[in-house]
This record gives sequence, structure tokens and C-alpha cells, in this order.
Amino acid sequence: MAGNDCCIKRSAIILRAFMLFFVLWYFNIAVRPFEGCIGSSQTLHYTLNYLLAGLIPTWALFLLHARRDIASSMGLSHGFGTGLLFAVTATLPMIAGYAVIGEFDRELTADAAFTWIFIAGIFEELVYRGFVFGQLFRYARWGFLPAALLTALAFGSLHLYQGHDPVSALTAFGITALGSIFFSWLYVEWNYNLWGVIWLHTLMNLPWIVFRVSTSGAVGDTGANALRLCTIILAIGLTVAYKRKRGLPYRIQINTLITNKIQNA
Repeated sequence: MAGNDCCIKRSAIILRAFMLFFVLWYFNIAVRPFEGCIGSSQTLHYTLNYLLAGLIPTWALFLLHARRDIASSMGLSHGFGTGLLFAVTATLPMIAGYAVIGEFDRELTADAAFTWIFIAGIFEELVYRGFVFGQLFRYARWGFLPAALLTALAFGSLHLYQGHDPVSALTAFGITALGSIFFSWLYVEWNYNLWGVIWLHTLMNLPWIVFRVSTSGAVGDTGANALRLCTIILAIGLTVAYKRKRGLPYRIQINTLITNKIQNA
């Protein structure tokens, strides 16, 4: 009973913090007083918006964990090099393929490139994977499905703007929501290594932004999506190989789908 009460309290802290963060970030409330100083820089606007709104999830982490355990609870205390190697290998089909079928975007500014490749990849994974999904699944004992689906709904909604009509907007939402679920699975199966999904997200953004392979945001055409599918399949294969080499069981099982019943999942 005490354990259930603890999980309920943790869930309340996480959900309230995320809802407040989302409102502040989505409507640019936190960054609005500084817009006159920022000017037209996308990097400064995007970064400051995340940092200021991100104070709310940071505060929640201090409520949930001892100070020394916060980095570990997010998955930031280990696996930087492993995550980078995994992501570089997995994204080779996209990077090489888009360089062939795409056209280098000469109109892309350094400001826009840095924002949409690095800042977006880093902060989105910190908030949506490390905080929302990770804290709900690991510490509030939510199952993989409810935790991943909630995260996917929120994450997908960020990309509705990429559609030019209702159908393409919903398509962008669906693709990014499914991608969010996939990234949540990778995060868990790589022993909560947030660096792995940060690097994978960033390096998948890289060729998508640098080479013109899509005029419809996250949707893309057949060739671009085929190469993206190759990266997904390769990422799955690398995960399977990682598990087999170390003799590790899969953490996402029947008893972790609806509620997380494994203490050290």
C-alpha cells in the first residue's frame, strides 16, 4: 500500500511538472520577457525557452531524487561513448543515402542548422525520454505502454505544424509519435542510456536537415523513408546484438507493459 501511495505521489509530481513545462514552452511564456534581447536567433530562443521552462522538470527531479542520483535517474551518468558509437553506426544509411539522393541545402543557415539538429535533439530527449517517460516508467512504476503512449502523444503534437493540411499534419503526428515509442524502447533496452537516444535523434536530424529530401517536415518521400527505415532496422539489430553479446534479458516484457512490476526494470 505504501508503495502504491509513493508511486501515486511520484506520478503527480511528474505529470504536474510536465504539464506546466509544456504550457510554458509551447506558448513561449517563459522566454517572452527576453525576446527583445534575443533578436532573431533561433538557437538562443529555442535554448532559452527550454532552459527556463525546464526549471520546472528540474525542480521535480530534486523532489524525486537525492541530488547525487539525478543524472543517473535520467540516464546521463554512463554510456556516452557507447551511445555515440551506436548512433553513428545506426544512422549510416541515412547519412550516406541522403547525401546521394538529396541536395545540399545551400539556404540553410548555421543558426537554423544548429537549432534543429543539435538543440532539438538534445532537449527533446532530455525532457520527453529522460524526464517524462523515464521517470514514469522507472520510478512511478507505470507500464511501458501507458508511459510511452503519453510521451508519444505529447511529442507527436509538437510536430503537427509540419503538415500543410489536416492529413499531412496527422501523418507528421503519427510518424513522430511512433518514433517516440521506438526511442523509448531503445532507451530502456540500452540500460537507460539517454546518450544513445540523444545521439540517435541528433544524427537522424542531421541528414534530414542538411540535405533536401523532404518538403513536408517529418513525413518525407518514399526514398527518404526507405533509408530512415533502414536506420530503424539497423538500430533494432544492434540492440539485439548488444543483448546477446552480454546475455542480457529484454526489459520490456509482459509484466512491464501495463504496470512496471520488475523492481530493477
